[in-house]
Amino acid sequence: MIASYGAYQEGFEKLTGLTAEEEVLKGLSSLVKKTVRAQWTVVYFRNKDRQGFGPARTSGLPLRYLHLFQQLPLPPEKIPLMKTLLKRKKHLLFQDPADLELIPPKLGTLLARHILLAVPMMVRNQVAGVVFVARAAGEPAFSHEEIQLVRSMASHAGLVTSHIRLFDDTLEMAEAMARHSDVISTLDEINKAISSSLSRDKIVETAVDRIGWIIQCDFMAVLVKGPEDLVVQVARSRGLNVPAPFTPGGHITGRNLAHGAFSDGQSRHLPLLSGSKNLGVADRILREAGLESLLAVPLTSKEDSKGVLLLGRTLPGMFSMEDTFAMEKVAAQMAVALENARLYDEMRDLFIATIATLSNAMDAKSPWTKGHSERVMHLGVGIAREMGLDEDLVERVRLGGLLHDIGKIGVIESLLDKPERLSSEEASPMRLHPEMGVEILRPIEKLSAVLPGILHHHERFDGDGYPAGLRGEEIPLEARIITVADSFDAIVSTRPYKKAVTATEALEELFRHAGKQFDPVAVQALARYLRREGRGAERKERPALSVGQSPHRAQAGRRL
Repeated sequence: MIASYGAYQEGFEKLTGLTAEEEVLKGLSSLVKKTVRAQWTVVYFRNKDRQGFGPARTSGLPLRYLHLFQQLPLPPEKIPLMKTLLKRKKHLLFQDPADLELIPPKLGTLLARHILLAVPMMVRNQVAGVVFVARAAGEPAFSHEEIQLVRSMASHAGLVTSHIRLFDDTLEMAEAMARHSDVISTLDEINKAISSSLSRDKIVETAVDRIGWIIQCDFMAVLVKGPEDLVVQVARSRGLNVPAPFTPGGHITGRNLAHGAFSDGQSRHLPLLSGSKNLGVADRILREAGLESLLAVPLTSKEDSKGVLLLGRTLPGMFSMEDTFAMEKVAAQMAVALENARLYDEMRDLFIATIATLSNAMDAKSPWTKGHSERVMHLGVGIAREMGLDEDLVERVRLGGLLHDIGKIGVIESLLDKPERLSSEEASPMRLHPEMGVEILRPIEKLSAVLPGILHHHERFDGDGYPAGLRGEEIPLEARIITVADSFDAIVSTRPYKKAVTATEALEELFRHAGKQFDPVAVQALARYLRREGRGAERKERPALSVGQSPHRAQAGRRL
């Protein structure tokens, strides 16, 4: 009952040219049925995990029998049929009563109506699959020639399919290696970026920016440990509105996925929010925002949770073990960097408190200057941030503003409190206070970067200042900022030689001398800062470059 050999040869060659496993098995099932005029065929193929065989393709199988094969995976260790095929590595024609005992009970009912042939798909002397071929019980039995043709087709298809699977596995391995390489490279980039900063905000922002390089997500948030609950430090979304509780500064309270990860220090995954019961309030809010799967990874350093990295997708089950592993590496790096930043902040606060004591000691020499240095520090930081300067320079302005007048410790109190204009003899020691301040602070290595701002905060933009007569951008930027902050606070403060004026009047004075005494850009930044703080808001930004006398000389000839 063999069909034409031409059709067989054509089908055989067609199998060779296929490039998809599914198409090869489909083609095999159809070709076998057609070649030996079978009633139906079923092809089982070894699963990718190589733990068993599963139904891959059928041809002509009546629907009433389909469920029997769909519900019948064939693990070799449990099915006598498969154990026999693996052992014999040859076909089984179920006519011998001993062979009939090998048939699983669910398939036994078929034998009353069919002649059944089972042919192994041999690849390199290993069984890669099984082809079941059936004829109606009243038809002739399968001949030796037919069986050999089926064996030939099955083994050829098995070889083609194994090559396709090998190619696919190799491609998947190459892609996995490429992804792994990308993950390692990105982790290295994240490590370099966050390790180079001691700003907690910058660490978090940098990590969040780069996480998208190695994992797809529609929502991302970093929650940090607060006094009583988790506080949102940063949140990002793609195509979604960030829910109100997850905006920066929001408090995430109660039982939820993030809190669970934070509490036990273990990553947690919710693959399907819409099918989950007893969700916490925060998780329900994220589900209502459109998310379907969540991954919470604790930020843990020295077995202490610092916070949680929370990721979300709009599709269910989208976070793999590889994703979790990669995010745990990122979270570990973030936790260490955040802990280092916390320790640095504590040390910096202690350091600033120490030098603030020195500054207060200087300010205490005169009741007129109490708190002046701290006000200059805050104004200077405000100006620097309005100018968009990096945190290193902001820090130099902060410390320089606090210590700019430390050299006045060596100036006698009577000069500081004198209501009249200072004589040239009296002014000389006063003009030395920047250099004296540098000498006082020079032994403190940590303040070495701050010294230029202290030394040159009495330079003028036109070059007519002291101690070096620098002009324009020759003057260190932090010194130009401190000059503006120092002058503003002096003008708005009451001194023995002048009355205080309003912030608006002081700002007008600075603008009149911008380009002569002051850096116009720093003056404009001060105006923006004051407007933001609600002081001097009515002043327009415009650098008035008129030539004129220093506002402090106009105000009794000196700036304290």
